[in-house]
Amino acid sequence: AFGTAKARSNAPDYFPGNLGFDPLGLYPKDAEGQKEMQTKELKNGRLAMIAVTAFAVQEFVSQTGVIDETPLFFKPIGEVLRE
Repeated sequence: AFGTAKARSNAPDYFPGNLGFDPLGLYPKDAEGQKEMQTKELKNGRLAMIAVTAFAVQEFVSQTGVIDETPLFFKPIGEVLRE
């Protein structure tokens, strides 16, 4: 099983984030490397949540959407340069 089917299967080798998809073989084989990778993933997810919260605060304060304030990050470069 792969993807969310693996998550629902209650397989003994399943843990959160292990959906059985690693085509480039980046997930470490040793337990210490796996623990380090899981920690990095948690920190990355937490940083992303902080960033989304900051976007919401920015939009609330400025009353302008983040996409309109920073089009360089969200719109095609050709469209941004024409504006």
